[in-house]
This record gives sequence, structure tokens and C-alpha cells, in this order.
Amino acid sequence: MAHFVSLALLLSALSVSALPAPVCTDFVLPVTASANNIDLSSGDPTTNVTIPVSGTFGIELKFCEPTTVVASRAGTLQVLVHGASYDTSYWDFEAFQPDNYSYVRFAAAQGYPTLNMARLGSGLSDHPDPLQVVQFGLQIAIEEQILRLARAGSITALGRAFTDIILVGHSFGSSVTNGVIAQAPELVDAAILTGYSHFPVPASVFTVGGVLPASQVDPVRFGGLAPDYLTTHNASSRAAVLYGPVGTFDPSVLAADEATKDLLTTGEEFTFERFAVSAPGFTGDVAAFIGEKDPSFCDPSVDCQNIATEGQFYPNAKSFEFQIFPNTGHCLNLQLDAPQVFASIQSWLDRHGH
Repeated sequence: MAHFVSLALLLSALSVSALPAPVCTDFVLPVTASANNIDLSSGDPTTNVTIPVSGTFGIELKFCEPTTVVASRAGTLQVLVHGASYDTSYWDFEAFQPDNYSYVRFAAAQGYPTLNMARLGSGLSDHPDPLQVVQFGLQIAIEEQILRLARAGSITALGRAFTDIILVGHSFGSSVTNGVIAQAPELVDAAILTGYSHFPVPASVFTVGGVLPASQVDPVRFGGLAPDYLTTHNASSRAAVLYGPVGTFDPSVLAADEATKDLLTTGEEFTFERFAVSAPGFTGDVAAFIGEKDPSFCDPSVDCQNIATEGQFYPNAKSFEFQIFPNTGHCLNLQLDAPQVFASIQSWLDRHGH
């Protein structure tokens, strides 16, 4: 276990040069998957009764080629999974200063192809039953299928097979990542978990965040959706749970984020902690990145040092390292120190040969 930070690296990241936009292909891929979801029809989120769910679901994917050729990374694919109330824009934030806030552009400049996905129920992906279908069991199963297809070279838009898969998650997306490496560890070579830990998320997070039926919050965008499709109430409630203190983020970023926010579901809200499990079968590298002011996954009684104990959940990992970003909120990619976050991720990848 290691806690890593390079002062020189962080200082250099403060000056971000213009990053070229990569050539990307947006498409919706039919993905066939099945899972045993939790039967929430009774209204009891603590029930252990399961219900089989299966089908073919359209999943929005955005594949971007690197803007810098690095021969050793030609067979490496970073698969990016966003968190609650986001879509592919979380990892490729084009609405404001993408040179600072687009991880996709940053990764492309380092020579990585990326596959940025909108989870089921988000973005242009299908929006099935938000209570019984859009749960974490099925989200994990869908992700596993996408990784299998990418490894096999069976996703036409990618143009090739990939032998080194780096699964990168944020928040709910990190929960999906954790579930994948617990259930199908052979599919992933390295896991990057941002804005996530096994610390129980306080119920107050959803209250403070003003999580409401999306059809009520924004009838123009979400008016046709069932009430169990949810989103945050407004920019203020969004800032309270996703951002750090005033002065640690650009208000223009929050405004753009509010204008493009997406969804989560009641089914996800009630099932994601069921997959906060250990992954003893995973033997690849694991890194955890979190903001010190993260109200969801930091234990405030120990100043977020709970992240230092996350290695216990990956007992056979090749390595486990973590980094806590001071005075930084939950959505690392949208804080002022996003360039430092990106540079720290790259430093970790370099050290571990990915």
C-alpha cells in the first residue's frame, strides 16, 4: 500500500497547455446481459428477494483515438464509467474549458484510446424500468459484456482488439468497477477508483443533494420518464454534495454541469452498497483517488484517512495506492485541481507500466 504524491508533478499540472480534441466515434451498442436484481416491488430496500433480469440494451459509447502516438499503449484501452447524475460528459467535459476538465483529451494526449460509456438509464443509453431493471447487478453485468467484446475485437467501431484494459470509474461508476473486478477479475488489468470507498454513504447525501424525480426537476428534458428516474434539484444542492468549498471550483463549471446533468435511479440508490464487496480474485493494480471534502465516501471523523484502509478489499492485487486531494470535493474532474488529478493518475499508470 502506498500514498503517493509528487510536488513537481502537481506544480507542473497547474499550467495546462492546449490539448487537441481527439477523433471520436459516438454510437449505441446493443449489449445482451442478465443479472439477479433485487425485487424492490414491495417498497422494502432491505429485502434479499431477487428477480432475474435479462435482455438486450442499447448502451451509448464514445470511442476516442489518441492524439499522440505511443506504441506501447496501442493495445491498451481505458474504459471510463461515470457516476450518478452524469453521462459521458463527466469524463469528456466539453461544455467549459475542456483543456482543463476533459480527462478524455488528457488521456488521448498521453497515447491512450478511451471508451467512454453512458451507463444504462443515462445519456443516450436505454431507459428501462428504473426500479426493477436499472440496478447495480445489471449495470455490472453490462460492463462485463462490454469488456469481453472489447478484448475480443468484437466492437466494430473500435477497429481492433485490446489486450490491456484499464477500468476507470467515478462514484457510482467506481462501484460498477469494484463489482466487475470482484465478479470477473480476468477482464481487467488495472482499476482506478475515483470518488469512492467502502465507507457507508450517509443517507443525508441524497437529502442534501435534493434528489427528486427528474420529470419534476426538468420537465422539458426529462418529462417523459418514470418517477424513479432521479436527478439533483438545482445548482446549489448539486454543489453541496458534488463540489468542494467555495473557491475550490469555478462557478462556470457548476453552471455548465447543472445545465447538462443527467440521471440516477431509485433502483441504483437502493442497490449500490450491496456491491461494496472485496475482490480477492483480482491480481492487477488498483489505485484510489478521492477529495478530502467528499461527503459521500470520506469518513469525516478521520479526515478521509479511511481511504488508506481500502487495500484490504483487494488482498491479492499486484499493488494498491491511494491519494487524497486536500480541500477537494466529490467530483474530482470538475474541481480547480482537475489537472493535478489527471497528472496523478498518469503518474500512477506510468509507474505500473500501463
